[in-house]
Amino acid sequence: MNLCLPLSIIWTTLALGASAKDLPTDDVVADEGIPFKHFLAFDSNQTCASDKHAMPFNNQIRGVNLGGWMVLEPWITPSLFYQFLGGDESNTAMDHYSFCEVLGPEEGNKQLKRHWETWVTEDIIK
Repeated sequence: MNLCLPLSIIWTTLALGASAKDLPTDDVVADEGIPFKHFLAFDSNQTCASDKHAMPFNNQIRGVNLGGWMVLEPWITPSLFYQFLGGDESNTAMDHYSFCEVLGPEEGNKQLKRHWETWVTEDIIK
């Protein structure tokens, strides 16, 4: 196995069900493409030949992660959890469920509704 290959190529190959024997060898020149069992990968423009979804990297549609919007995680939205600092297990929230358990349904819903309306807005996405 060629460990000098970009990890993305190795992971993609293995994720597609291939094995280490399907990885290209050191004698493959990246500009000429890297041969795999069912496609040829071009590292220079991040496309694949024989792949119906291939397109230049700059024209691809990319997604974003709206982490912290619908699933609360203290490391993404610490401001929601500052109010629990110094608390013990019975009055500290670490996730969505415990957030509502500690604050109660009325206050929990009030804070979550404010968060959902302001964390990601249409103006941010435009």
